[in-house]
Amino acid sequence: MTRHHQSWIWNRTSAMVAVLASALVFATAWRAADAVDKVTGLPLHPGLEVQQEVNSPVCGHPAHIVLYDTPGTATLAEYLSWYRSQLKGAHYVHKVWSNRAQEMFYSADGATGVSLTANTSGPGVYSVAYMKISTPLSTKQMDAFEPSNPQCK
Repeated sequence: MTRHHQSWIWNRTSAMVAVLASALVFATAWRAADAVDKVTGLPLHPGLEVQQEVNSPVCGHPAHIVLYDTPGTATLAEYLSWYRSQLKGAHYVHKVWSNRAQEMFYSADGATGVSLTANTSGPGVYSVAYMKISTPLSTKQMDAFEPSNPQCK
């Protein structure tokens, strides 16, 4: 094999490796982009599927909410563990209303949040809601939020 031929093979192999590496980087970035909620930028638990998007007030402030369905195998213990590890520093609130556990995680600035709706008598998680609130909530409002107290007073 001539030196010219060896050089051509080396250049072609190097180019193919560079293309494959670029494709791998792009694919990883694409998967990472899929792993966050598009409205809040918060991490998405694996297996969530978008159910619907709604605009609804939270503590009297306009909010954009993305509702996700969970797989039938979702358990509250696993979801709480995952969100606690992913949302370090979040303000956590536990409530029960309409015989459903409400586990809420709010960003430190009160502008975004995640709410898990779960079964109070079993391990299941019904849905997960990601919310972006137009006017950030105070800690008092985060703690007071529930349907019977729509203004969070």
